Amino acid sequence: MPAKSIDYDSVSKIYDQVRSGEPEMIFHLLEEYLPDSRSKVLDVGCGTGNNTLLLQKATEAQVFGLDSSLGMLLEAQEKAQHISFIHACADGIPVKPRSFDMVFMTEVVHHLPSMDDAMQEMSRVLKIGGRLCIVTQSHRQIEARVTSQFFPATVAIDKKRYPDIPEIEQSMKENSLTETWSRSYKFAPVVLGEDFLNTVSRKGYSMLHKISESEYQEGLKALQQSYVKRERLDYAAGYSYVWARKSAD
Repeated sequence: MPAKSIDYDSVSKIYDQVRSGEPEMIFHLLEEYLPDSRSKVLDVGCGTGNNTLLLQKATEAQVFGLDSSLGMLLEAQEKAQHISFIHACADGIPVKPRSFDMVFMTEVVHHLPSMDDAMQEMSRVLKIGGRLCIVTQSHRQIEARVTSQFFPATVAIDKKRYPDIPEIEQSMKENSLTETWSRSYKFAPVVLGEDFLNTVSRKGYSMLHKISESEYQEGLKALQQSYVKRERLDYAAGYSYVWARKSAD
């Protein structure tokens, strides 16, 4: 059975109620590369602009967001009117070549219809010497999620959806991004409270839209029982940052 598609215009109506920006994600991004006041930065797949806004607040760079969902961008523009947002797909970025000093993508690469097509476009719009960073989860990091414990069907689905780190690096190298490196981080551990249960209950994680309704309901019931029993759910999210530098056109 083919995986179900996700209507992101519909998801945008509740997205900010169940998801927020990740300050730690942006912190590690800027540890590696800090754009200055002359820099132009593009957030590809920005959604409702949570991480776009965090990066803009943390730097003096001119930050842009791009997303294929008009609904997501309308939400983004409402809370970040000083940021320019572009309605387009990652494989068709409507700007001139060599427009940006930095392009980044957080938890988006698994949504792309073609990673190679998107990589070609992101390389095209980067200046020579510019940086690209793709923040994602490796297959091992997917296995370690709390959601994988309660919704085991999501593991195989997301391993199929998510390109693993060597595959991302190879796509970079094939598109004039010849200097590649990666960093793995384990974020600060948190105790998952009622907000996590609320997010799961509203299918705030994209992979929950991909499993069958019966698998979802079974996992949700087990998670709810865990809260009833007052079991402690500790989780330290793991992320991989895959970097590249634009060497030539």
